[in-house]
Amino acid sequence: MSVTASPLTVAEFLELPEKPGVKRELWEGVVFEMGAAHVEHEIVKSNFVHELVAYLLGNPIGRVLSETMFVLSETDSMIPDVSLLLLARLRQAEPGKNFQGAPDLAIEVVSSESAADLEHKVRAYLKHGAQLVWVAFPRERVVHVYDRAGNARVLVENAALDGGELLPGFELPLERVFAGVGVSPARS
Repeated sequence: MSVTASPLTVAEFLELPEKPGVKRELWEGVVFEMGAAHVEHEIVKSNFVHELVAYLLGNPIGRVLSETMFVLSETDSMIPDVSLLLLARLRQAEPGKNFQGAPDLAIEVVSSESAADLEHKVRAYLKHGAQLVWVAFPRERVVHVYDRAGNARVLVENAALDGGELLPGFELPLERVFAGVGVSPARS
């Protein structure tokens, strides 16, 4: 993680030269660089994409996006690991621009973020329009669920994610979220 000297706007942030292989976000005008994701992170991310796309094939209400930048405010720009935008939101998007506001569903797969960083991201997504935020912890095999009404819950073991009002009828058992991810030493 690196920090800029003085707060930037999103416009200034987007003018910075890109760094190959480095994912950057802007939080309250401060640039944060994220390291490369590990195997477990990418497998869980892929599992979410696969399951959401399968749901949307039968319920064409939106699109699944991966590693897409969302401009939340003048000084906040974040890139959820996986996101979902409803069709109405997609129709509002301006060609050649980044998406404005948070996705309807933001999914973060934890690989190295601190608790404070995760809390910041969850609050920012919900503050700027997300209906649901899912935070998956591959090593622990748990998912934290947050909704715009301020509810938070932790799903473990044999639980299943549901899409609530956003994704009616969607149900995803945690075993499919973490399929292909080895059991952590603490659980063996």
